[in-house]
Amino acid sequence: MTEIYNKMIGTRVKMLRITKGISQTELAKQIGVTQTHLSNIENGRAGLTIPNLIKLHDALNTPISSFFEDIEGKPQEEKKSEVTLEDLTELLHLLKAGKN
Repeated sequence: MTEIYNKMIGTRVKMLRITKGISQTELAKQIGVTQTHLSNIENGRAGLTIPNLIKLHDALNTPISSFFEDIEGKPQEEKKSEVTLEDLTELLHLLKAGKN
């Protein structure tokens, strides 16, 4: 199940990066990881740490919740402009599941 979450989140990272017109190399440099590691995140081969998620949020200037939106283009029920406790709780559950 963790691999599915990593793939979905990675796909969102890639879509947001491309939408913002940022190269993989440039974004990797901005968040302090190698281009290879960012590629692994985007392809679901590596998960996101909380610090890297926050750095991506800053670099892409997008709400953290946008990394967890439906990737099939279905409308999100509610647009969020701030990180909520619910967002962080969901994130911690995903990250904890990734360590198992």
